[in-house]
Amino acid sequence: MQFSIKTVAAILTAITNIATVSADGADGAIASPDSAVVKLTEETFHDFIASNPYVLAEFFAPWCGHCKKLGPEFASAADTLVSKNPDIKLAQIDCTEERDLCAGFEIRGYPTMKIFKGDVESVSDYAGQRQADGIVNYMVKLTLPAVQSFDEAKILDSKLEDLAESLILQILPNGAENLPSNETFYKVADRLRESFTFGSTSDESYVSKYVKGSSPAYVIFRKGESIDDASVYKGKEIDEVGELLYDFIDVESKPLFGEINGQTYQSYTAANIPLAYYFYNTQEERDAADPFIKKLGRKYRGEINFVGLDASQYGMHAQNLNMQEEFPLFVIHDLEANKKYGMDQSTALDNNDISQFVQKFKAGKLEPIVKSEPIPESQNSTLYHLVGAEHDAIVKSNKDVFVKYFAPWCGHCKKLAPIFEELSSLYEGKDVIIAEVDHTLNDVEGVDIKGYPTLVLFPADGSDPIYYDNERSLEAMADFIKENGSLGIDILTEVEEEEVAPVSSVESSTTESATSATGAAKQGKAVTAEKKEEAHDEL
Repeated sequence: MQFSIKTVAAILTAITNIATVSADGADGAIASPDSAVVKLTEETFHDFIASNPYVLAEFFAPWCGHCKKLGPEFASAADTLVSKNPDIKLAQIDCTEERDLCAGFEIRGYPTMKIFKGDVESVSDYAGQRQADGIVNYMVKLTLPAVQSFDEAKILDSKLEDLAESLILQILPNGAENLPSNETFYKVADRLRESFTFGSTSDESYVSKYVKGSSPAYVIFRKGESIDDASVYKGKEIDEVGELLYDFIDVESKPLFGEINGQTYQSYTAANIPLAYYFYNTQEERDAADPFIKKLGRKYRGEINFVGLDASQYGMHAQNLNMQEEFPLFVIHDLEANKKYGMDQSTALDNNDISQFVQKFKAGKLEPIVKSEPIPESQNSTLYHLVGAEHDAIVKSNKDVFVKYFAPWCGHCKKLAPIFEELSSLYEGKDVIIAEVDHTLNDVEGVDIKGYPTLVLFPADGSDPIYYDNERSLEAMADFIKENGSLGIDILTEVEEEEVAPVSSVESSTTESATSATGAAKQGKAVTAEKKEEAHDEL
């Protein structure tokens, strides 16, 4: 999925738990030979996929910290499935050994998990949790019908008492089975089955409670919430495409007070409505906030999503929201405008003040917190130190402006730094600005930052910015500026050939383990020195 600046500001850095294991070790990442996990190679992969109806394949690197965390969970899930659901197989592919195979599936980060259904062409990304129970539940659900039929109320009642995820229930009155909307519901269920449970019933007790008239009713029951808090669809008749139903599910499937982490972050940001965070230190703090946060969630359903965030794991995420790491705290991120509104941290957070703060936000009476370094009084290098407060003015200065957006902890940014510095020196005195922005300290708008480093060219004629996605070498970047800049400055013809000899490329990084499959071996050698700085929990 592509992230825009509207949703990405919070995804890039949340560093807390520094890994202490050796980067060269493979402890935990590689499943034990005694487990049910199957090790696949280029020679065995295709036959194995073709001979099994459901395969969850993990593409990994032995040195990857996240792979080491996943390994034991993955093996445990495989052992559970082999005894209860033998049609489901779990397999591992070591991308440091099987580079061509991993490159063929465009594996750019570790671990990457993909689902195969009897054919290498029938592949989808795994989007479930990374704990053993979550993996088992996710894969078992794939073997079930997209829509479960509940003929008896007592069976459905039992299901609602112990939901593993949101249940979207279609309630059909007599004679509604053949309506076009019934077919649409099944289409929606098939498309979203990996994220939700879908069910259908014609039981009279549910029909009498939820159905008005002769049209089906659609109700969302959420995990951990009372049946009385269920959301009932009240929109127009469901069309053939089902877009109205998609929108309803997207908004209403969220808990009144959910939990945001690496597995749930994308679903919240994809909703693209303001996201209100409650950072807590302990479960007791969260529990104390639960009643009044849920009350706000109920009041602003579909307008604001409310989530809890465990500061012990993701505390540094507060920096991305322009807040201090002092907890508990409450902050609202307007995803569409990419603006942050936080409660005053000069005094301890009073939960009773949150309701009034949210009211002021809805009324447009709050000022956003804008993060920027001070504008430098002078530039001490040919590489321009750009800050948020002057970002727009510089990139629209009638010059070709090539900008690097980086994070200080990013090892790949550090590797690129001397190359970028040398690049800037080539353009001294020219109408080209080579600049860098520390994105952890500066807010910028209108830039699609997916990872660090992100390189963007702003042409002098004011046309749309152009993103650089090539090798990180001096020659390649200079050619890019010449070909895509409005001024067409060919700096390479103005210097001696030995001064612009090719420099080793540097891969971009989006997470601790985000390296291309083809560059995995080179990254493995460098990861030890960088691990302390790059290992962190990501949302």
